[in-house]
Amino acid sequence: MSFSNNSSTIIRRSNKDIFSIYCNEKDQRLICNCFDKDYNFYNSITILNKFVDFTNYSVSLGIDDTIYGVYKDNGIKYFEISKDNTLSFNEIFTFNDEKFDLLFPYIKKVDNNLHLFYYVFNNEAPGTCALFHHHNKNNIWTENKIDFLTHSILNNYCISWVNNSPIVFYLNVVDGYEEVFLSRFNCNSLTWSTPLQITHSKKNKVYLSVLKDAMNFYHLTFCENEDNAYSVKYINGYLMDDGLDIRNAKNISIPCACMYPNLIKHQSNIYLMWVEYNRLKTCSSNDLGSSWTNQTTDEFSIKEDFIKATFLSNYKEDLVYNSTSVFTTSNDIALLGF
Repeated sequence: MSFSNNSSTIIRRSNKDIFSIYCNEKDQRLICNCFDKDYNFYNSITILNKFVDFTNYSVSLGIDDTIYGVYKDNGIKYFEISKDNTLSFNEIFTFNDEKFDLLFPYIKKVDNNLHLFYYVFNNEAPGTCALFHHHNKNNIWTENKIDFLTHSILNNYCISWVNNSPIVFYLNVVDGYEEVFLSRFNCNSLTWSTPLQITHSKKNKVYLSVLKDAMNFYHLTFCENEDNAYSVKYINGYLMDDGLDIRNAKNISIPCACMYPNLIKHQSNIYLMWVEYNRLKTCSSNDLGSSWTNQTTDEFSIKEDFIKATFLSNYKEDLVYNSTSVFTTSNDIALLGF
């Protein structure tokens, strides 16, 4: 068995009920499967009766246990699953899908404000796009272009939150190489800062993942080109006004066929997981990334198909875990790798 390049969102409400949202390739539907606190399946909600892959939708969890998200379907559509599991929809905007396209929409409600992010590109100009942000406060929308990007492969961006304001991390090409950048949103002026370049390695990068811990310490991982292959790279540091004050930078794996490095932090332990030759690898650190254990292979990733997933929870015992993404078996909701 092996890794399937798909993704899901696993949600646990404060009452421990679990929801798995994913696109069912067989039935060509975006669905939400519902489980009680004892993992007993009790309902399936169809969100969209057509196929939409993980680059075209995202899901979030409100502090009141409301599940909400957006997907691309001739525009950006908003959906919401209330606490009694009632499904509702709203259209945010439409666009000319013959001329333009959108990827990686992301939505988040913070302090009664709505934040929407996405990439937009012209279908006639491949290799370039713009990263946009829409902000809704008191029913007034503000639109900002954060940055223009050049890319060979369009990578995901990552959002971190500081005092209810977003910071976006993303990859952009400098002198022919992808480097990590960041930009901050100012909630008073409703504008974005001039992008800051974090890395200067002059090596191509893919699969960026960013985690901010309780000490406001940032942990970044990505795959970086080494010897015509890619290795898992880890860096950390404090975010300063002029960029990231990098404290540690480590090569975690040898150059190989690696994908999707992700981070989980539990107390003083950091777990770094990635896909390597269709197997799930894990290593860990208990000294803020200064040293790492030898990598291990998750046995379930050998026996079963597995996928990447976003894990969101309001259940109190889950809140001690801070994660970017996780891995799970394709036909279950069990987490792998740690």
